[in-house]
Amino acid sequence: MKKTLIIITAVIACIIVAIAGLILAYTRSSDYTADHLPQKTSINGVDCSNLTYDEAFSQLSDEWNKKTLTVVGSLNDKLAEFTHFDCTYDIAGQIRSIKEKHLLTAAMSHYLRTPFSVKIPMTIKTCGDSFKEQVMNSEFLNNPNAKASTDAYVDLSDPDFPIIPEKMGTAIDKDRFFQAMLEQIQSGNLQMIYDEKKYNDIPKVTSDDENLIKYQEFCKKYLGQKIDYELGEDSFTVSVEELSTMFDSSLSGKASTEGVKEYVKQLAEKYNTVGIERTFETLAGKKITVKGGTYGWKIDQEKEAEQLTKDLESHKDVKREPIYSKKGYGTYSRLLGNTYADVDFSRQEVRFYRDGVLKFSCSVVTGNQARGDATPTGTYFIMNKLRNVILKGDDYESPVSYWMGITPTGIGFHDASWRSSFGGSIWRTNGSHGCVNMPTGRIPEFYRQAEVGMPVVMHY
Repeated sequence: MKKTLIIITAVIACIIVAIAGLILAYTRSSDYTADHLPQKTSINGVDCSNLTYDEAFSQLSDEWNKKTLTVVGSLNDKLAEFTHFDCTYDIAGQIRSIKEKHLLTAAMSHYLRTPFSVKIPMTIKTCGDSFKEQVMNSEFLNNPNAKASTDAYVDLSDPDFPIIPEKMGTAIDKDRFFQAMLEQIQSGNLQMIYDEKKYNDIPKVTSDDENLIKYQEFCKKYLGQKIDYELGEDSFTVSVEELSTMFDSSLSGKASTEGVKEYVKQLAEKYNTVGIERTFETLAGKKITVKGGTYGWKIDQEKEAEQLTKDLESHKDVKREPIYSKKGYGTYSRLLGNTYADVDFSRQEVRFYRDGVLKFSCSVVTGNQARGDATPTGTYFIMNKLRNVILKGDDYESPVSYWMGITPTGIGFHDASWRSSFGGSIWRTNGSHGCVNMPTGRIPEFYRQAEVGMPVVMHY
């Protein structure tokens, strides 16, 4: 028995030595060191005999992309076929190391002239958009009656902030199917059984999600706050959804600087009225459209953001006006209201209304149209009221008894003692330098009734 064991051991040792010698001899041969594959080499069933590594890479990639993948249903019914995969493969390194990793097989093939056949994983590196689009548009993946799954969420419209559970839909997660199909292509198993339930679109957030539960706690603690903005008839309460965007992601009740700034920016875009286009019927019954000017309300975005941050972090109910950098006359309104001065260039007339009642009117002379000094249109306001001032320009110096400034560029209402007539078409060729000239006998009455800040609409 002992003698038999010794003989068997010796035989095995001889075989090992012979194989080792065979391998050693092969590693020193030109066939092993050459940058091409041996004769009769096939990789994944593709003939790569005597090809360089680069040629084998191209051959294998091209042949693999020409294959056809068939998708079948649960009853083995064919649903679709895909070919021309348009993929690139990360296999260059594997091809270059084939002789090294399959050393014994390569050596046997070299000396015995037998086929050298190996398999490598066809690792996909990239996939063309056209191929992916072809798969995604497949009819079996696009049931028009399918319903998408919905994530669990906190219902912000309910003051109790309940968690609404997720719902499983019947729509397909096409990206997940496509990735599974690429795995089939990589493996070389080109018949794929399609199980619809396996690829259903799964909700990403469920009702027991820890982060969702924490968010619900945050909502209950901080989003019950009421912030009311008082803007006349446009007064409103900040919605719960809007409040939620103004707290930071830590859920600690700390305001988000960027969220608050963005909200205030949108607030200003919606409610700022300086220079906006206004289309309305004047109290004189004339339909006009005016744009530009300096009258209206303008929110100070920096100060409003600072105050809103304090309000949010107080976690108390707040009711207030926005902080304005410029305020109009009376209570906030996008409209002009019923108290204003109306300067009609076409009629060369100024009318003053208080609470909708005509209190004053007279003929005027506005800016010289022919000379390019036309009075600007728009909605302005009376900036100041002064007595006994001297108006100065490049070519004139005129003392006036009454002055009411309208624009920052020096245009205003004033008496014009040098004129003997007003109204008509005087303004077209013999008008002012831009101001609204008024008769000396009439302007005192207007001066007494006009208020600083009162709107002035100027139009044709």
